[in-house]
Formats: sequence, structure tokens, C-alpha cells
Amino acid sequence: MRKKLSAVFVALILLATAFAFTGCSQGKEQLRSKYTISATLNADDMTLSATCKIDYVNRIDVELNELKFHLYPAAYRNGAKFSPVSPSESENAYPNGVHYGDIKINEVAGGEWEIGGQDEDVLCVRLNSSIMPTERATVTVDYTLNLPNVRHRLGYDNGTINLGNFFPVECAYDGGFIESPYYAYGDPFNLSVCDFDFTVTAPASFVAACPAPATRTENGTSATTHCTLDNARDFAVVLGKFEQKTATAGSTEITYYYTADAKADEHLQAAVDAVNYFSGTFGAYPYRSYAVVQTAFNQGGMEYTGLVYVSDAAQDKMITEIIVHETAHQWFYGIVGNDQIKHAWQDESLAEYATTLFYEHNPSYGVTYDARIADAMSSLSVYTEMRRNADMSMNRAVYEYDSETEYTFMTYVKGQLLLDSVRTAIGEAKLTAGLKQYTSKYAFCTATPDDLIACLEKASGRELKGLIESFLDGTAKLYAGV
Repeated sequence: MRKKLSAVFVALILLATAFAFTGCSQGKEQLRSKYTISATLNADDMTLSATCKIDYVNRIDVELNELKFHLYPAAYRNGAKFSPVSPSESENAYPNGVHYGDIKINEVAGGEWEIGGQDEDVLCVRLNSSIMPTERATVTVDYTLNLPNVRHRLGYDNGTINLGNFFPVECAYDGGFIESPYYAYGDPFNLSVCDFDFTVTAPASFVAACPAPATRTENGTSATTHCTLDNARDFAVVLGKFEQKTATAGSTEITYYYTADAKADEHLQAAVDAVNYFSGTFGAYPYRSYAVVQTAFNQGGMEYTGLVYVSDAAQDKMITEIIVHETAHQWFYGIVGNDQIKHAWQDESLAEYATTLFYEHNPSYGVTYDARIADAMSSLSVYTEMRRNADMSMNRAVYEYDSETEYTFMTYVKGQLLLDSVRTAIGEAKLTAGLKQYTSKYAFCTATPDDLIACLEKASGRELKGLIESFLDGTAKLYAGV
């Protein structure tokens, strides 16, 4: 997720015993669950009635007699212990005053069920029959969402409806199901790739911006949109009364959905240029389409597989910046996943630094590599002057940061300086070779920080663990020539 840059500059693969992917590092297709979601929007009361059929595959090496799924929409309800909106973002997120939503589970087929988790935000299903490794079980959830009036991943405002994290999402497993709540800082997700089949019926005046090629069928005052997306980290859709512009990058169709943008052609071109550059540098973009959606969002942007949000509050060059950064996330978070809760820096640092590389190799945008690195260094200098005893470690979970500002500086700003230091040590060619190897080896997997370090070391023939870990643990002396 892209933070507001103005605020910034002013102030595994999982364990082998946990995920038994088949040949993941060799690029072979791994086992994937499939989600079949059918939803109907009632725009009068902003509710979404949905059925989610989950064909769940056991990816681990133990027998499972229960499954657990995150219910992220529960975080938007009145009384939630963990709000998805931090106090510093509340005014922007709720322009019409705080408004709550919720999720109501109507029925579950496939086993006995109950609501658990730290914040009543996990659906626990005890299966009718246990499943061994590689076996499957089907769980079908009928539920209703009351959509909140909030400019966030899930919610509506200013004529657009964001459907991000709107369905039951399988919990990651590491010796047990991980029931992490919806933390306000960062992206509180740890996601495996799955297949998605999605259908939504909404008033015909709404266009469904989808992350994959879609078909639309109108029936009087309503319209039904259907799309499928395979091998995807997650799935999101935005409904709105959009204008659209389309272009291609290689074999990928890119569509810019916007509500008010006098420079729509320029911003669509930014998406095309970003896909082309990142494909050439890190490996080909693997999907048939890519949707860039201008929508109500309280921060700069948000990444989902094949679709990104761009805040309707952003203007001109900031729109370009957001598009490039979120497009970089299609590689670092999307193609190569990571535990965004424990290692938030891993994808954010890579996406932010990839944005800097994009500008360096696309000089027509008028932004230089040196200027961006200098801005990062100077802003971090101001931050450390203001907070002389600040914790400078990056290897913290999102819930261990004490503010949005601290999280942003450690993951985006310092993360970019980390990668610039690696480049200084080994050169740009070896750095990008290492990142390309990282993308290829861990495509559609969940990589650890050690996986990233190993790829950079192999590509460069240098020992880099000490340098990188000095940034992560906060001991790097950024102003002493490290």
C-alpha cells in the first residue's frame, strides 16, 4: 500500500513443514484453493449479499479436521477491538463522520462452525471429514455485508464502492492456523495464491472494474458481471460510474477506470510504461489484464492482484507516483508473496525502490534516481533528529510499530536506502539480476527475508547478510558511510 508521500517527506517460502508446495521454486504450478463467489449489491442500503464456495486444498503436511478463515469486514463494525483505520487517518477516511459496517454469516455448509479469533473475526469450521495433505474439502458460506461509508479497502464514498478483502479468506498455517486480526498499520495479510471465479449483480449504472477480463450482461435496471482469475494472491473489485481508457503492454490489456482525471491519457501511459519496465527487469507480468482504478481511498493507493486503487484525492504527478508504486507491487507482494504482518518491509521496500528504478530508466518523467535517494536520506535525517531515541529497526511486525509515521519511515524510506546501499556494494546490474532471480524462483510462493538475501548474494557473489541485517536490526550507521 502506498502511503502519502507528502507525510513521509515532511516529518518463503513458508517453512517447508508448513506449506508443501509442489515444485514451487522450480516454477511449477502449486496446489491452489478455489473461491467461487456470487454477490448482489443493494445500492439503496449499501448491502452485499454473497455466497462464497471454497474448494479448499490442504497444502500442509498434517491432517486437518478444521479450517479457519479471516472475516476482515468484521473489523469495520461498531465495537471492534482492532480498527482498520488508524487514529491519524480517521478524519480522511470518514469524511461524513465515523460509519460502521459488518459481516453477518447466515449459513455455512461443510461442517459445524463458530466465530472466533481475537476480535470475533475468524470463521472456524470443523469439517465433516478430515483431509490429508493434498486432499480437498468444500466449505460454502452464505453471508451479508453491511458496507461502511469509509474511504478504505472495503467501503464506499464519492460514488465508488471498494470490495477489497470482502470474502472469507483462508488463514495461513504455521504449526497452527494464524488468526491475525486486522491491524491498522500496513497491510495485515499473509496470503497464498488461489483461483477465483466471481459474479456480481449490481444496478446497471455501475461498472465493475475487475482484475481479469470480464463479461457483462444487462437485464433491465441491473447488470451482472463475471470474471475468473487464477493463480492470484487475492481478489478485489471496484464498482463505480467510471470512464475508461485502454491500452496494451505486450500481451496485457491495461484499463484505467477513472471518475475525474484531466490527464487520464498520461496516467494510463504511466501504467503501460511501468508494466513494460518491470516485466523487462524482473520477469513478465503473468496475467491477461491489469486494472488501475481511481476510487475513494484515504491513502495513496492499494495493491491487489491485477487491480490497484488510486486515491481520487491524488493529483497530477502524485497519481503517476501511485500507479508506478502499486504496479511494482504486482511483482513484490503479488507474484512473490511475503508475510506482510511479520515482514512488512519486504514488499514495501522492494516496491518503493523499484519505483525509483523506474524513474531512472524512464527519464521522460523528470525524476532522477539521485534525487529520490537524496529525498529519502534527508527525510530520514529529519525524522531521526525529531525522534532521537527512535527505534530504527525494520524487522518488526506491523503491530509493533507505535505510529503510522514510524511504520512508514522504517518500511518505505529506510527500506529504499537499504536497497540503495546494496546497489552501492554490488552494482545495479547484479542487484536487478538478484531481484529477477528472486521473482523467478519464488513466483506464486511466499518468500522469507532470507530467501531475498540468498538471491542477492548468489547474483553478486558477495556476502550481504550482515549489511542487510544491520538495516533490519537498526544498527546501520546511515551517516557514517555504510
